[in-house]
Amino acid sequence: MSEADTPLWRAALEPATASYGTRREQLVAALVVGTVAGVVAGTAMYSVRQSAVAPGWTSDALSGALVLVSGALVKLLCQHLRTSLLALATAIVVGLGVAGATAVAPYLLLDISTLGGLALLPELRDVITLAILGQIPLQFIGFLLAIVYDGATA
Repeated sequence: MSEADTPLWRAALEPATASYGTRREQLVAALVVGTVAGVVAGTAMYSVRQSAVAPGWTSDALSGALVLVSGALVKLLCQHLRTSLLALATAIVVGLGVAGATAVAPYLLLDISTLGGLALLPELRDVITLAILGQIPLQFIGFLLAIVYDGATA
């Protein structure tokens, strides 16, 4: 089996080695790692934003630590710097998507009339504020800490 014939599932299961492989393997590894890290970060930001419905053992510090670790794992799982930057961008976009979906879902599922979307503005404002002030900086700091720990292997 040649290098071009390697299955893509192998790139998804071994992102550290796939980040040095072909461009297709790098893309698959970055998308898989970024999606997982984004879902973790988006879920943690949801528990910060909706602390009334979050489990009792969660706190803002624990959720912030999860976002920080998700940013660090992006670099540690994707060893190549270019692949890990693509995975970080994917994680930020997926995290914003998860946070936005959790803000809009109650209105869509309960079929609440939003008067042309005006009722969603405060919810989306909170999501954007938490993303700009919480998720993106914490993921980036975790990414930078992992670079310092692991070294920038470009």
